[in-house]
Amino acid sequence: SRSVIYTICHVLIILYYWFVVNGNSYIISMFPDNKFEMNIWRAYITNIDPAMLGKIESDAQRYDIHKQIVPIINQALINTSKMELSHNSFISATNGLSEKVADQLGQEIDVEIMLYLGLCNGAGWATTLGGKNVILLGIEKIIELDWCDEKSISTLIYHELGHIWHNSTRNPYYSTNVCGEKSLWQLYQEGIAMYCEQLLSDDFNYSQRDKNGWLDWCLENEVSIKKDYWGRIRNSESTQDFFGDWCEYLNYSDVGYFLGCQFVKFMLEKYTLKKIAIMNTTELSIEFNNYVA
Repeated sequence: SRSVIYTICHVLIILYYWFVVNGNSYIISMFPDNKFEMNIWRAYITNIDPAMLGKIESDAQRYDIHKQIVPIINQALINTSKMELSHNSFISATNGLSEKVADQLGQEIDVEIMLYLGLCNGAGWATTLGGKNVILLGIEKIIELDWCDEKSISTLIYHELGHIWHNSTRNPYYSTNVCGEKSLWQLYQEGIAMYCEQLLSDDFNYSQRDKNGWLDWCLENEVSIKKDYWGRIRNSESTQDFFGDWCEYLNYSDVGYFLGCQFVKFMLEKYTLKKIAIMNTTELSIEFNNYVA
């Protein structure tokens, strides 16, 4: 059987999936040897929402499941104390969340948030299921990154809520496959989500990512970072190394989140956040050029 707890605040719906059997995590009970098995995982995901299965597996196809995914999941399955900590942190982090979002972003957001065992699709993933906005929190990545405490999970949720807010504000959502535009758009999207994260957490110092001198390095090199990124946009070169904990730009991960947020803060000197949220590619190109100059 499964235990499902719904917390409904205005139109913000927190869908919390944590399975408990005889006081123990149902996730753990499904993998008694603390080893991942795909057929068991598929049954588990289907039990949550059948629409999740294809979505998650399709996203995970870009990785080597046996080398890059299974070891991380197995490590999470044996770390029961961090699973419990993540569980408790999630409950605390979502308490009063609706009111905070409405107060800071000026509107309520209709979204379902799930804590689940995924295929390393990301610690946080803002997406849709069956036409509904959802935020998927992958506990295996949360444990790998050691983001299990309440502050870290709150910050993670705030970032993904920033994506949901941005997408709903733009409506219809814009996407592009043109390399240069795609890089500019990713920087812009992550910048808005990062700023919303800071706004909701009332912390504008990138504390979630500031490890081993990360912020000091980014601030000291902001001029060269933004010039390099702008050069890659104009030359249609990849900017993947700026994003993702598995990538590095000059030995630092997630530099794109810093740069995107700094870009948004630059634009906030002239525009409101809502105006920035609906800008088109031409406007963004002009503003990024001004930011780099």
